[in-house]
Amino acid sequence: MDLYSGNVLQIQVKVLLFDDAYLSKVVEDKKSWFTRMEVPDLIYHQFFFMANSLGRQPTTSQYFQPLATQTLVLVAAAIHCALSEYATGKKATVTFSQDEYQGTFVHPLR
Repeated sequence: MDLYSGNVLQIQVKVLLFDDAYLSKVVEDKKSWFTRMEVPDLIYHQFFFMANSLGRQPTTSQYFQPLATQTLVLVAAAIHCALSEYATGKKATVTFSQDEYQGTFVHPLR
């Protein structure tokens, strides 16, 4: 069976989306948020990788150093949206908007 066939992909995505598993992992019997490497990797590549990235610019770096809670929530929503596009096993368009994700990621930050 192909690792990326519809059914296998659908199962993998559902596992990651269930209980926000793509944002956390269990460490010493406790759920630890933002500990999966995909989150800091995405933040680095989106905001710091290039010399002209927003996190490295004098006019915008204050929004990224230190990382604001809002930045983590934005990354969480972006990953959730990208995963949701494959929730059926086939790519489908999912709207990435404030209306769609408002209030979704309150609990990890408590």
